[in-house]
Amino acid sequence: MKDLSRLRLAVIGAGLSGVAAARGLADRGARVTILEKSRGFGGRCASKRWQGHVVDHGAQYFTLRDPRFAAAARTACGDALQRLQAPVLDGTGTALPDDGRWFHREGNSRLVRALGEGLLIRTETPVSDARALLRAEGGEFDAVISTAPWPQTAKLFGLQTEVDDIPCLAAVLVYRGEWLGLTRDAYALRDPAAELAWSACENHKCGRAAAGCTVLVAHAGEAFSRAHLERPATEIPGLLRGAVEAAWGMPAAAFVEALGHRWCFARSEGGLQTPLLPPGLFYVGDALRRSRVEDAWLAGHELAQTWQPA
Repeated sequence: MKDLSRLRLAVIGAGLSGVAAARGLADRGARVTILEKSRGFGGRCASKRWQGHVVDHGAQYFTLRDPRFAAAARTACGDALQRLQAPVLDGTGTALPDDGRWFHREGNSRLVRALGEGLLIRTETPVSDARALLRAEGGEFDAVISTAPWPQTAKLFGLQTEVDDIPCLAAVLVYRGEWLGLTRDAYALRDPAAELAWSACENHKCGRAAAGCTVLVAHAGEAFSRAHLERPATEIPGLLRGAVEAAWGMPAAAFVEALGHRWCFARSEGGLQTPLLPPGLFYVGDALRRSRVEDAWLAGHELAQTWQPA
């Protein structure tokens, strides 16, 4: 495997693909800097501290099927990794197969933070033109690897693309009273074809919901999300609240407050065949695989093992 110690590399995006790629490349000797536009990191593996709750409003849980990811996550997180015990039910009320649904005790974004421990990460550093980062263009890096969603990456690379990631409208809904409706019996309800594609009760993650409350996270289906994507985030809970209360048997009178969020690039169909990229620019992300937490890490990890400068 070629030594990379003479190279300075930039990785765009501090999500799981980004930290996995950066970690592997650094282990091979490269001097790697992660550039992240946000204040924190985690990408779509996102958590929010809000009104006394800790809520995973992005990826709700992750699997540990691949031994490489399982070993990395357990080493980085230790006993902060917790397993969900309650079932996920489909549209007919049938429990879906469960080979292990895991979460980080302090919020799923902490999984990414733990895996990125010790890496050089520049937060609040947006990139508008990846080519300008290259030494040949007056920048400081020998190569740039983007892990941003493919539509964003194509723009950063100066390319045209007809591939569009799938959006998702998300809402966090808080109710007064613990374990209301069906929440004690199920962790989540899943019906991908419905307007309410996914909803889950954060109370099943010990310590996440403030005392005396039931906290639900709702994700809208693709068609519904596309139809309402331009609506203000403040309107999103109102679009989903009725469906959530009907599905879970939640008493409307117990509703307290809500928070909305728009994921414009929530997931990819996968299987992207990337076009010829400009010299010095590289891409890795879930558009090449599947939009699962584990696959995002594996994409970055595998790139780091085989990557060679042009």
